[in-house]
Amino acid sequence: MAFTSDHQKSLIQSFHDPLHPTTLCTMSGGDFKFISRTEIGYVTISSSNDPIHGTSVIGRMSLTDLKPVTVVEVRGYAVQFAWSPDGSSVAYLVYLEASGNANQLWLKTGTALPQALTPPITFGGRGGSVDDQVLVSFSHDGRYVLVVDTALAGAVPASPDQASVQVHSVPDGNLVFVPPSALTSSGKLDPFVTMAAWSRQTDRLYYRDPAGVHTWDPPAAEGMLAAGLRWFFPSMSPDDRFVAYAVNMREQPHVEVRDLCSNKVQVIPGTRGSPLFITANMLFEAEYTLGQPGPGPPYGPYGRNFMFDLRTNLETPIPGNIIPTDYWPH
Repeated sequence: MAFTSDHQKSLIQSFHDPLHPTTLCTMSGGDFKFISRTEIGYVTISSSNDPIHGTSVIGRMSLTDLKPVTVVEVRGYAVQFAWSPDGSSVAYLVYLEASGNANQLWLKTGTALPQALTPPITFGGRGGSVDDQVLVSFSHDGRYVLVVDTALAGAVPASPDQASVQVHSVPDGNLVFVPPSALTSSGKLDPFVTMAAWSRQTDRLYYRDPAGVHTWDPPAAEGMLAAGLRWFFPSMSPDDRFVAYAVNMREQPHVEVRDLCSNKVQVIPGTRGSPLFITANMLFEAEYTLGQPGPGPPYGPYGRNFMFDLRTNLETPIPGNIIPTDYWPH
């Protein structure tokens, strides 16, 4: 699943032949995520001009008949959502107005009514940061759901359920983990707790904070993967052997691939970012170039797309200019 470079359309692309991707379907009018190989979930909003005062519709749709089925209607703007691996649950982060700007995480499981996993968490306005991440994601077995919402980072949270990074158990919704550094003040801007990702084969969680990249294994084990590492948008290989990530996003982005067995790091040449494992050995990456002057990140995925083969260390350009948003299998 990917956006076109102008963010106007979403594509479902097949990477069965990684060097020759083919477009299977083109969609617009919402945000889309895979539920399974044959079904997608979506969010549409009633007003793109004023989403927080409108209604978001979360639904699902079979790729065989393309008939939308509404699952839940949400007052406010569902800015992020994710489906559990078995497709029975959907978690979503809602941006609403409640005594100012606020975000709130919800979970709907089966035919049960939606339950709020957090209170409405208010946040102040600030400029964007290259370190920002807004993510809702289930663990590989659906037992846990993660939310990362760096808009909340700054002052010390009043309680753990108002932290910017949280893990809840499913289906009961209990709060089971908050990174210790998410319970302290990170200042007005970065660095803060961010750039989290689940393993593909286990319930291990990775995240970074000012000290480096940490791990958490339920129910309580914590560890350090790499002290001082400041990674961006990590992607785990399907077999959990490698993790690819971007570094140095402000000065000159490039991609590194870390072997999680030996901890050896391979640096991929060129100004690259947005790594995404397509197979255990094939890595999608985007060429990053300088964008227009302004408050946003200086570099972005404005160039070509590539496949990098870890077996041969060969990089091959591929057609099109897309921004990946989801993949299957998860």
